[in-house]
Amino acid sequence: MVRRRVLLVAPATSYNAVAFLDAAARLDVEVVLATDRCHQLDELFAFPPASLVIDLAAPQAAVEVIVAESRRHTGNPIAAAISAGGESAALVATMAARALGLPHNAIAAVEAARDKRRMRELLAAAGVSQPRFVETDLEEPAHSVAARIHAELGFPCVIKPRLLSASRGVIRVDDELSLARGLARLRALLSRPDHLEMDLHGDGSSRSILIEEFVPGAEVALEGVLDRGILRTLALFDKPDPLDGPFFEETIYVTPSRHPIELQRAIEELTAAAAGAMGLHDGPVHAELRLRPTGPMVPVIIEVAARSIGGLCSRVLRFGTGLSLEEVLVHHALGHDIGAMPREHAAAGAMMIPIPSAGVLKSVDGVDVARAVPGIDDVVITQDLDRQLVPLPEGASYLGFVFAHGATPATVEASLRAAHAALRFTIVPMLPVR
Repeated sequence: MVRRRVLLVAPATSYNAVAFLDAAARLDVEVVLATDRCHQLDELFAFPPASLVIDLAAPQAAVEVIVAESRRHTGNPIAAAISAGGESAALVATMAARALGLPHNAIAAVEAARDKRRMRELLAAAGVSQPRFVETDLEEPAHSVAARIHAELGFPCVIKPRLLSASRGVIRVDDELSLARGLARLRALLSRPDHLEMDLHGDGSSRSILIEEFVPGAEVALEGVLDRGILRTLALFDKPDPLDGPFFEETIYVTPSRHPIELQRAIEELTAAAAGAMGLHDGPVHAELRLRPTGPMVPVIIEVAARSIGGLCSRVLRFGTGLSLEEVLVHHALGHDIGAMPREHAAAGAMMIPIPSAGVLKSVDGVDVARAVPGIDDVVITQDLDRQLVPLPEGASYLGFVFAHGATPATVEASLRAAHAALRFTIVPMLPVR
């Protein structure tokens, strides 16, 4: 019997590409991996034999590589396209699916999920609850930006790059002084060559900055799948740590949510409305929402991504007879019914260990103690020793992840906090360059 083949598009730095490869292996599905790996990684990672080298910053050229590979296997064509690890990979996977005649979202919808300004415009046109916003660029002086904030938004507000994700470059500013400092940091970040090449259409989007009103309140994340425009919620995560800035490192995710059922339904309905306004109708969605404390809490869309949850957080999710999130998504991509795959009843959670300071990681202690905390499933350190660490807002990675299960969300949260408290990281400052 011929094994079905799926395309997996992933950056070489993706945390969860391996999870998709493992899921496909368990389902006896062959994977064509398309990644922007470089030859230096070949000795460090066992890439599948059928893996393709593509440039995610050149999506049309990447699609041509994928289509050419598909034509070499006409007897067993690629049956589905999946992405792992970021909006650029999601765009290439969608473009490849269209070129191969496979089910896919509209290209414009996936581009809107990648482009924060376009997402905001579409949500505003549809009347979807979201922060008020204005736009600036690297050239507008800080005093001019401050004048517009006073006129249209008011402080505090949040400045963020139009194209970056994972909280990279997202800064809360409370007054004109912190605005000037924040804009200076963004100018340095957005002037890097690797960011400038994200401007796929030559419209200056890589140099664009959104300024949004700061929405106070708790934050939640919804993990779901769209099936012909209908949203199926796979998990709703609470984020019990306050995310008030000045930077927005993600830490603890716990599911099921402890918010009232009526509020959870409102979160789901708003996410579905946002996805519809953006034109998304098929595949995974990961949404971030704030719960504005206006008497009864009211959900507000922060972002909607056309991909699954990042990092290694999906490890805590199990569905049906023990399927991973990635197995569920492979099933969906292949057209299988996932309606009979509910999430397990046990509470679960993950902690993304933030980088506390810039420098070089010299040692990690307490991992065995952290793993011994009741309820902890595992502790995974993802950074190598002697590696330079870059925290938010310039950085885009974590020290590692902690995973837990328990009887209630409260016990899971307590286990994660106890495990994190047991960890010790020695980070030495970088020597100044003269």
